[in-house]
Amino acid sequence: MVARKKKYDVITNYLKNNGGSQVTLTFTQIDELLFPANGLPKTARTSADWWSNNYRHSENGAYAWINANYEVIHINLEKEFVVFRPLVKSSWLIENKPIKKR
Repeated sequence: MVARKKKYDVITNYLKNNGGSQVTLTFTQIDELLFPANGLPKTARTSADWWSNNYRHSENGAYAWINANYEVIHINLEKEFVVFRPLVKSSWLIENKPIKKR
């Protein structure tokens, strides 16, 4: 049985193939590299909540980076970039710190 492809699987695959290092991507890079047809949803550009590390909201992309064992550690909506780092599960599960935003 083939697993059903999810909307943000392209982010999962990109991060999984990154070699386990911290990744900074601009929204333009995400649009061009990962979502050339449609780009990021408008809410990703206007709401830091879209980038929260809460996988329970499938309309947001969190399951994509969490499935790749990454977390968002910084989002800058004004300058349009996001920073992902490899997930340290013990600290994420215990603290689930809010994302830094500007």
